[in-house]
Amino acid sequence: MVAGLVLLAGYGDHLLAQGGERFVRAPEAVVGDVLSGELTSTSPVNFNNGARNSSHWLCPATADDGVTTYMLDAPFDAVLSAYDDEGRFLGSVANEEGAPLSLLVGAGREDCSLVVVNGSSAKAFGPYRLMARPSAASEPLSLDAPLTGLLDKDGKASHSLSLEQAGRIELNLISRGGLSLVLRGEGREERADACVDGEQHLQAFLEPGDYRVELASTAGRVVPGSDMCAGSTLVLGEAYQLVANAQDLSTGMRNEGPLRGGDSITGVLESGASNRYSLELDEPANISIALRSGQFDTVLSISGAGMNVSNDDGGNGTDSLLETVLMPGSYRVEVAGYGAGEGDYHLDVRQAAFDDELVNEGELALGDALRGVLSGSGSNRYRLSLEETTDISVAVDSSNFDAVLRLHGNGIDISDDDSGGDLNALLSAVLEPGDYTLEAQSYSGNGVYDLAVMGEAFEGELRNDGELRVGEAVIGSMQSGSPLHYELVVDEAAVVTVEATSPTIDTMLGLSGNGVDVENDDADGLDYGSRITQRLEPGRYDVSVSAWGQGSGTVRLETRR
Repeated sequence: MVAGLVLLAGYGDHLLAQGGERFVRAPEAVVGDVLSGELTSTSPVNFNNGARNSSHWLCPATADDGVTTYMLDAPFDAVLSAYDDEGRFLGSVANEEGAPLSLLVGAGREDCSLVVVNGSSAKAFGPYRLMARPSAASEPLSLDAPLTGLLDKDGKASHSLSLEQAGRIELNLISRGGLSLVLRGEGREERADACVDGEQHLQAFLEPGDYRVELASTAGRVVPGSDMCAGSTLVLGEAYQLVANAQDLSTGMRNEGPLRGGDSITGVLESGASNRYSLELDEPANISIALRSGQFDTVLSISGAGMNVSNDDGGNGTDSLLETVLMPGSYRVEVAGYGAGEGDYHLDVRQAAFDDELVNEGELALGDALRGVLSGSGSNRYRLSLEETTDISVAVDSSNFDAVLRLHGNGIDISDDDSGGDLNALLSAVLEPGDYTLEAQSYSGNGVYDLAVMGEAFEGELRNDGELRVGEAVIGSMQSGSPLHYELVVDEAAVVTVEATSPTIDTMLGLSGNGVDVENDDADGLDYGSRITQRLEPGRYDVSVSAWGQGSGTVRLETRR
C-alpha cells in the first residue's frame, strides 16, 4: 500500500477521487492492444525518486479465454507496476542485469487494472511500447520454452516433462502468488522454494525419464526461502508462467547429481562431510574415476548393485583412482577426505564398453587367465583337476580390493593374502593328482580381479618331513603356517649351509641339535628367504621351516657344504 501511495502522490491534478470515477485519468485499452507512450519532462513525477511515469488502463477483452504476454520495449531502465481499480497496489518488477520486463495477463478478470511504466531514475526518458503476444497454454513442458497457463476451477494445473538425458533442472514459476510447485516422477518428489510470494524456484539433479510438474493454490501466503528468482515478470489475474532449463552436467562445479562418462567437474568438500553422486549403467562398462585435490587427502568409493569398492591413494600422491568393471545398475559415487580433510577437488569420469567375458565360476586348467568380479561377502569358486603331480602357481590381482586365495581338496587346505605384492594374492604349491577347489575371496571390499593359473609337472622330490643329508634339496608344502621339520644327517664335520626359499612365504629357518641352536629370518640376497651357515660335527640335527605370519605354499629346502 505504501508503494501505491508514493506513486499516486505524483499524479497531482490527475487524481479523481469523486463518485464512481477512476482514481487516475489515463488512456484505456483492452487486453491484446498495444500500449504505447513516452516519458518526457511533462510526464507525472514519482516524488520518491524524481523519475517520470506514464499509465494505461488495461481492461478485459470480451473474447479473452487465455493468457496474454506483454513485453516492454524501451530505451531506458524501467519499473513496471500495476494497481486495481480501487488503487490497491498489485505489484511491480524492475530491470535487473538487462532482463526485459514483461506483463502476464490472465483471462477471467472482470475489472480493469492500471498499468504504469516508471523510469528507474530521473534521467529515464524516451518512447516505449508494451507489445501483446497471445500465449496458448501447452500441457507438455519443454526445456527452455516458457509456458503460460491458467489454473483449473479447482485451483490446479499439471504439465508433463520428459528428459532424454541426465541434467540439473531448474524450474521457475511466476504467478500472482499463493501457488505451490511440486515435481514428481522416477521415484523423486521435489518441492520449490519461494523467492517472494509470486515467484518460486526449484533446482534438482534428475535422471532421464518422465516427470510431472504440479501447481496448486495454497491456503496462505508462501514464505520466501530462496533468492534464485529473476523478478522480471508482473502477473495480473490467475495466470502463471513456467520455465524449465537444463544445465549440461559434464563440466562445471557441483557437489552432487548424476555422473556420466566424460564428465569433468569440480566440487567443494566440507570438513568431516562427504559429497555423493549417482551413476546409472544400462550395460557392463569399464569405469575409471579419478579424484584429485591439492588441499586434502582424497578418498573415493563406489557402492551399489552388490559392489563396494574404494580407494585412498591410488592416484598421484594423496589423489584417488578407481578403475573397475561395473554391471548394469544404480551406483553411488562418494567423495570424502581422509580424516577431516576439506577443500576444492576435481573429479574425472571415463566410461567404455566392456566387451570381455566375466568368469566367476567353472572349470580351470593350467595356463588359464580370466577376469571375474567379486560382489557381496562371498567367494567365487573354480574347479581344478590334476592328472599328475604339479608345481602350481595361482595369482589374483585387483586394484579394487584386498584379494585372498584359498586352495583346498585332496587332503590340503592352503590360503594366501598379500604375497602377490600390494594387496594381491599369490599361492604356490606342489599338488598331487586329484580334484581341487580354488576360491577367490576378499579381505575387505570387492570388485573386479584378474586370475591366472600356471603350473608344470613336478619332477623333484616332495617331502614335508623325514631324513635329509648334506647336498640334498627337497620341496615341502606348508599349509596355513604349519612348520615343516626335517632330520639333517651329518656324516663328517663340515661347514654346512641350509637355505629355505619360497615364492609366497616369508620363511623362518631353525637349526638345532648337538649344542647348536640358531635361527634366521631374512638372509641377504634371498628377499624373504632364510639361510644358516654353521660348522657342524657329525650327528643328527633338527631343521625347521616356519612362516612369518600365516603363509601357505611350497618351500624349497637345500643343504650344501
